[in-house]
Amino acid sequence: MKNVSIREAYDWLHLGKHITQHEWEELLRYVQEKYTSFVEIGYGKVRFINIVGIIQLSTVRIEILPKLTIHDESEEKNRKALLNMLAVTKSLPVSLHESTLSQLAKADLLHIFANVYLRLLLTELRRGVYKEYKLTQENSPALKGRFLLQEHIKRNAFQPVKAYCEFDNIQEDILLNRILKKALQLIFPYISKSALKTESLFIMDMFQHVSEGPILKSQLETVPFNRQNRRFEKVFQVAKMILANDMMTSKYSSIHSFSFLFEMNVLYESYIEKAFRFLAPEKKMDVQVQHDEKRLLINVYSGRENIKLKPDFVINGEDFQMIVDTKWKNIVHEGRILYQQSDLYQMYAYITSYKEAKKCILLYPKSEEARFPKWQVPGQEKYVEIQTVSLSSFSETVDDLRMILAQRD
Repeated sequence: MKNVSIREAYDWLHLGKHITQHEWEELLRYVQEKYTSFVEIGYGKVRFINIVGIIQLSTVRIEILPKLTIHDESEEKNRKALLNMLAVTKSLPVSLHESTLSQLAKADLLHIFANVYLRLLLTELRRGVYKEYKLTQENSPALKGRFLLQEHIKRNAFQPVKAYCEFDNIQEDILLNRILKKALQLIFPYISKSALKTESLFIMDMFQHVSEGPILKSQLETVPFNRQNRRFEKVFQVAKMILANDMMTSKYSSIHSFSFLFEMNVLYESYIEKAFRFLAPEKKMDVQVQHDEKRLLINVYSGRENIKLKPDFVINGEDFQMIVDTKWKNIVHEGRILYQQSDLYQMYAYITSYKEAKKCILLYPKSEEARFPKWQVPGQEKYVEIQTVSLSSFSETVDDLRMILAQRD
C-alpha cells in the first residue's frame, strides 16, 4: 500500500508524481462530493485547506498533517501534536498519556486510529461479547416460554408433536456488534503491522456469530446505550467515525475506502477552550465562548442591533477582562511575521466595544520563535497583541496560557 504524507494548506498532491490517474479520479470523486470547500484543485494537482487526517483510497493512503512547522522536520512530532488535540477535545474518544502519544506518533495516522480502535474494542471484548435478549417465536418440539394457543392451532393442526411458543432468546447478533465488526472489516485490509493484524483476526473470531452485511448510516444513530452496554460507548464512537466516513467502492477495486478528517479551525478553538477551562478554577476566572452580547453598529432606521461581535473567548477574572481570538495560521515563516490587517481591525472592534477589557489577543499555534508586535489604542490603556501556544502536549499549552494570563501590561 502506497503512503503519501502532505501538509495541510502547504503541500500540493500531484498527479503523476504522487498518485496515478486512477487514484486521481477516485480522490476527486470523493472530495467533490463531501469536501469541496476544503480543497483547492489546480491543473493536475490538489491541496487540502483547513482539514487534517487521512483519506484511504483503494491503492494509496493520503496522510494530511498540520500545515504548521510545529516541529520543522518531524512528521512524528506533528502527528503527536495532532493526537494531543484530538484526545483532549475528545474528537478521538480516548485518553492518551504522554508516553502513549509518543509511541503512537511513530506510525502513520491510519495505524494510529486502528491501534486506538483495536485497543478499546479488545479491552471490552475480553470482559465478554455483549448480548441482548430478543423476543422469539417459533414452532418447537419442546414447550418453552409462553405457549401461543391461537398460533399453535393455525400452524400445528396436523403437527401435534410441535408447540408454537414465544420466549426470550439471548443473542450476540445485534446491531451494536454488527457495527463494531463492520468497522473492523473496513480497516482490516489496510493494516500492515503484524501485531495489529493478529489482534484483528482474534476479534473477528470472537465475532464469529455476528452476521455480516451493509450498515446504513442512519443505523449509526439508533444504537441505544444502557447500564449493561455503556462500556462499549467509547469504542462505538470510533467505529461510528470509521463507518460515517466510509467512501464509495472504487470502480478500480472491490475494496471500500474511507477517511478520518478533522476541521482544524474548529479543533484548535475547542482545544484552547479545554485549556482555558482547565485553568479557570486556578485563576478564578469565567470563560465565555463565542460571546455575542456586544454589537458593533446599530441600524438607525430599524433600530435593530444587527451587526454582532462574536470573539472566540471573553475571559473575566477577578481584576481583569481579556478577549482572545484563535487563529489556525502560521504566524511566522522563515523569520517573517505574517499577520493580516483585517484581523487587527477585528481586534480593534473588540477592544473598543468591551469597555472593561484591557487586552485583546490573537492566539496562534507556536511554530518559530519570534518577537511579536504589540499595539496600543491611541489615548487608552488598551492593547492588541499576538501570542502563541505550544501544541506538543496539553501541559505545555496550559503553561503557555498561564503565562499569558499572568501578563497584565
